[in-house]
Amino acid sequence: MMKVSQPIATRTGLEVPAPPTRWTGRTRGGWFGNWFFIQLIRRLGVWPAYLGLVFVAAYFTLVHRDAYRASADYLARLFGPLPGWRRPLLVYRHFLAHGVTLVDQMAVLMDRSRIECVFDGEELFKPHLEQGRGIILLGAHVGCWELGGHILGRLDLPVNLVVVEREVDAIQRLFNSATAGKRFRVLTADDDPLRSVPILAALRRGEIVALLGDRSLGGADVETSFLGVRVRLPVGPYRLAAASGAPLFQVVTVRQRLGHYRFAAFPPQFISREEIRSDPNAVAARARRYAEHLETVVREYPFQWANFFPYWEQGSGAAPVAPPLSNPASDRHPIP
Repeated sequence: MMKVSQPIATRTGLEVPAPPTRWTGRTRGGWFGNWFFIQLIRRLGVWPAYLGLVFVAAYFTLVHRDAYRASADYLARLFGPLPGWRRPLLVYRHFLAHGVTLVDQMAVLMDRSRIECVFDGEELFKPHLEQGRGIILLGAHVGCWELGGHILGRLDLPVNLVVVEREVDAIQRLFNSATAGKRFRVLTADDDPLRSVPILAALRRGEIVALLGDRSLGGADVETSFLGVRVRLPVGPYRLAAASGAPLFQVVTVRQRLGHYRFAAFPPQFISREEIRSDPNAVAARARRYAEHLETVVREYPFQWANFFPYWEQGSGAAPVAPPLSNPASDRHPIP
């Protein structure tokens, strides 16, 4: 199902992996597993679904070796070398936390649950939106960005989530049917340059466009450091900001405890066509800032990172560069 990429170089003491090519964009669990949880939420609510996750997370820990290795690799970069007895416990906790996020997302989009959400930085949007100016929200696979898009519907402005649709048709139809009440529109992105037309049009209408910036899908990207390792991040969000003139906000929607989430936004970035033309490092500087903010977030919420594929490829066998954390639930540099 997945193709292994090979390391391409080593520079300045940091590992340099090839762009991750093993993510398929498809949901694990198959049609029946997803249908079962949708029915569980619809008929019994979130708590029976949470209980079911206890067993599902154990199954993934024992059976899905690729996802297990990817989780263990990521956790070792945060906490340092993991002893054999501790590794499966942390991986299990990682899978379980991701499952809780997915249940919360589905339950809210199905109108079967209510959550409380604290908003930090939302006031930064208002001056631009009140002027009829569109804004770009740049998220990551941390917490639940779709839930954030749904919650932003409270601003009474159209919210557009840009996604790469690679889901199996039957599962995609299942999700679409279950979440028909979602308060955002989906715009599809792929290699077709015409896909950018409706995205730019939404920004020019003064709408909100949300997209993800932590996975390179093989298109134009730039190299930067994340958790002590060289990674490649897409340049599309920054080029979109330059083409549209819209401010770009890095945002996250993370779970603080069951039923309680936090939406946080970093201060806006502005980038112009002229800057991109004149400064070859302009986009790289933005991507570097994005990675620094993202690292802060995953250190504060380590079990809410949801890239269960070989995000990094360790060719040299070197130990993680990121310092270990003494307390996985705390962070010395909290997000704003």
